[in-house]
Amino acid sequence: MKPLEYNRKNIMSGIPNVRELENLNFTKPAFDLTIIYMQILVFVYFSILFTYELSIFFYIPGVFLIAGRQGALLQLIHEASHKLISKNNKLNDFFGEFLTSLLVGVNFFGYRSVHNQHHTYTATPEESSSDSDKYVIVDFKNPKIYILFLRDIIGISAIKIFFAYSPDKNKSNKREIKTKIFFLIKLCCVQIVILSLFKFDILNYILFWLYPAIGPHMFLMRIRGIAEHGLGKKMGYKITKPSEGLYFTRSFLTKENKYKTPLLTSIEKLLIGSLNVNYHHEHHLTPRVPYYNLNKVHQYVSPNIKKEVYAKIYEKGYFSAAFSTVRVPPEELL
Repeated sequence: MKPLEYNRKNIMSGIPNVRELENLNFTKPAFDLTIIYMQILVFVYFSILFTYELSIFFYIPGVFLIAGRQGALLQLIHEASHKLISKNNKLNDFFGEFLTSLLVGVNFFGYRSVHNQHHTYTATPEESSSDSDKYVIVDFKNPKIYILFLRDIIGISAIKIFFAYSPDKNKSNKREIKTKIFFLIKLCCVQIVILSLFKFDILNYILFWLYPAIGPHMFLMRIRGIAEHGLGKKMGYKITKPSEGLYFTRSFLTKENKYKTPLLTSIEKLLIGSLNVNYHHEHHLTPRVPYYNLNKVHQYVSPNIKKEVYAKIYEKGYFSAAFSTVRVPPEELL
C-alpha cells in the first residue's frame, strides 16, 4: 500500500497570518490555571464531603472529576513544554514545573523531551513508548485492552510513565543521578504543600489526590490516546511516516462534528478536552500556536482539511471515537 499524501501546504493556506496566532499572552494561561486550582479545591472538598457524609458511591464520580482537572493541569504542562506559556523562558519553565507538573508527579523536563519526540515521530515505530502505549491496542473486541485499562486504574501505567519521563539522556550518569535526586526533592516539597491542604490527612490525600492522578487520570489518557491517534490502527493502516501519523490525528467536539446533546460535550470537555486540547489535529498542524488560538486555526483550516483529509478526522467526541468501529477500508483513502 502506497503512503498517504498529506498536502500540509494546501491546508495551511487557509490561515491569513499564522504568525499573529503564535503570539503569546501570559494572562490567559495564568487565569486558566487559577480557575483550575479553584475547580480542584471545589471537587476535592465536595468529593470528600459526599463520600463520607452521603454515600461511598460518590467516590467514583468524584475521583474522575478530580482526574479531569489533573488532566487540565497536564494540558498546561503540555503548553509549557512547547514554550507557549510565556516568551520568558524562566517564567515559562517555572509555570510548567512548579505550578503544574510537580502537582501531579510529572518530570517536566523529561516530559518535554518525550513530547518533542511524539511530534517528530507521530504514530510511527520511532515514537516514544510512553505515547504509543496509550493506543497500542485500539480494538475493544481484543481482551488485552481491558488488561491495559486495569493497569491504568490500579496505577501500574502511571508508575511506568513516571520512570519513562527521565532527565536528558545525554547527561553523564553522575549528573543524571543528581538531576533525578533534585527532581524527587522538589516533588516531595510540592506534595507536602498539597498534603498540608488536606490538613495532613494522609488517607484523604491518597484517596482524593494521589489515586486520581495515577488511576482514573491514566484511564482517561488512554481513551484520549486511542481517540487522537488510534484511527490508523482501527483502519488497519500501518503508519511508517510522521506525515501519515498527522493524517490520522483527530479532533473532537468541533462545529464540524459533535454530540447533539450539549451535556455530553460538557462532560467530555471536563474529563478530557479542556483548554482546546480537542483541536488536536490543528495542534499537530501548528504546534507553535498556543491553545487559546487553536479555535481560530480550526476556523481557517477546517474547510481545507475536509477537502484533503478523510472526514473521520473530525469525530463527535473522545469516547465515541475510541469505541467506534471504522468500516471504510484504507484502500478507499488512496
